[in-house]
Amino acid sequence: MIKQILLFPFRTAASLYTLRELIYHFTKREFVGRYRGAHLGILLSLASPLFLLAVYSIVFGVIFKGSFGEEASGKPFPILLFSGLIFFQLFSDTVGRAPSLLASNPNFITKVVFPLEVLPVAMAGSALLHFLVSLLVLIIGGTLWTGTVPLTLIALPGLVIVAFFLALGTSWILSALGLYFRDIDALIPPALMALTFLSAIFYPLSAIPEAYRWLACMNPLACISEMARQILVLGTWPSSGLWIYTIVSAVSILWIGYAVFTRLKKGFSDAL
Repeated sequence: MIKQILLFPFRTAASLYTLRELIYHFTKREFVGRYRGAHLGILLSLASPLFLLAVYSIVFGVIFKGSFGEEASGKPFPILLFSGLIFFQLFSDTVGRAPSLLASNPNFITKVVFPLEVLPVAMAGSALLHFLVSLLVLIIGGTLWTGTVPLTLIALPGLVIVAFFLALGTSWILSALGLYFRDIDALIPPALMALTFLSAIFYPLSAIPEAYRWLACMNPLACISEMARQILVLGTWPSSGLWIYTIVSAVSILWIGYAVFTRLKKGFSDAL
């Protein structure tokens, strides 16, 4: 039993690697299909985060005069806000559609022999491509605004991978459970709205009273938002504690998500 648990992550990686061409095909189909018939094409991927950025910047930056602390003094508020927002958008784009993913693809469950775990991966991969477009705009905009390129950007790929693992693992869990419990689909929008305000996007973790900070840090998204600001804008290295907790949390959720999905997969056709 212990040996199976220890080998499970390696078997998971090997299984997905063998399906890499199928994953590529479905990710491409998902990404391109999102813009079919749209005149602006990929520019639409920027519409939602930029609109939210404008609204949040006005509400929290101008009306409520928000701040990201003394260490962010002199740094542009919209760039600080956008750095956390796009990472949250990667998570919400993936998780928001997960509960209805399998129910909207019944043919793959009932009529063909198909590795269903590919569907959440393709959906997360498509969200990742949209995220990378926003990330590129953020880096270019931040460089032009501040006139500097922080050395800490070399740590950015690691943070992106961690955020992707967190989104994919959660997506596997919700897509499997969503087929058995259809009410989950209705609960996701308010849950994501609550997470928007609980994930340290509009404020630094240091703004939370120290007695409750540990509770906020239990949310990996809050740690990712904090680290994104440090790496992308502030030019400071996230603490080793933040790295360790975020990596362990994301990998654990990825592992649990795949285990839940493969365990429940046998009953998908009956639950449909």
